Amino acid sequence: MRRMLITLGVLAGIGIVALFAFLLYVLLASGDPKYWEAEIAAFERLDVSNPPPSGAVLFVGGRDVRLWPQLAADMAPVPVIQRGFGGAQISHITHYMSRIVLPYHPRAVVVMAGDADLADVHGRRPEDVLDDFRTLALSLRAEGMTAPIYFVSIRPQPARKERWYGALRANALVADFVAGQRNMHFIDASTSMLDAEGKFRGDLHRWDRLTLNAAGYAALAAAIRPVLIEAGHGGLRSTR
Repeated sequence: MRRMLITLGVLAGIGIVALFAFLLYVLLASGDPKYWEAEIAAFERLDVSNPPPSGAVLFVGGRDVRLWPQLAADMAPVPVIQRGFGGAQISHITHYMSRIVLPYHPRAVVVMAGDADLADVHGRRPEDVLDDFRTLALSLRAEGMTAPIYFVSIRPQPARKERWYGALRANALVADFVAGQRNMHFIDASTSMLDAEGKFRGDLHRWDRLTLNAAGYAALAAAIRPVLIEAGHGGLRSTR
C-alpha cells in the first residue's frame, strides 16, 4: 500500500511538472504572432465559403472580440465583421493585417487589444502598447486605408488587478495620440466597468474573473455602439 501511494505521488508530481511546462510553453509561444496562424487560416477559409460584406465595421483583437457571442446583434444596425483570435497582442494584428483587415475594405476598424500585451511574460510596458498601436494605425494608413480607426480602452480585469494602473497609463497614452490624428478615435469602455468609488465591478465576469459574462458584454456594447451609430456607420455601403 505504501509503495502504491509513493508511486501515485510520483506520478502526480510528474503530471504537475508536465502541466506547468505546457502552460509555460503556451505563455512563451503565444507572444509570437505565428502561434495564431491556424486561427488566421480558418478565417481565410471562412472568407471563401461565407464571404463577409464589404463596407462593414471590422472588430479585430484578442479574447474579448473572439468570445463576444452576440457581437452582430449587440451592434445592430451597424454591420460587423468579427475577427478576434487567441490572446492577440496589437503587434499580432499588424502582422496579419494583410489577411484579416485590408481584404475586407472595412468602413471602420475597431481595435480591442492591449490587455494581452501588458500581461505578456516578457514584460510589456504601457509605452509599448502605444508604440504598437501607432505602428498598426500608421501601417494601415500606409496601405491606403483611410477608414476611421477606433481604439477601445483596455478594460478592468479583476484577475489582473495589479496591471490596472499600467492599463490606465496605456489608455491615456493612446487617447492622447489619437487626439492628434485624423480619423482616429478613442472609446472609453472602462468607466462603466467601475463602480461609483472607482473599484472593479464584481458582476461583469465569469468565474475566472477575466472572461466577460453577458453583463460585461452589455457594458462594452453600451460604450461602443452609440459611438458607431453617431458616426453614421449603420447600414451597408461599399468602401471600395
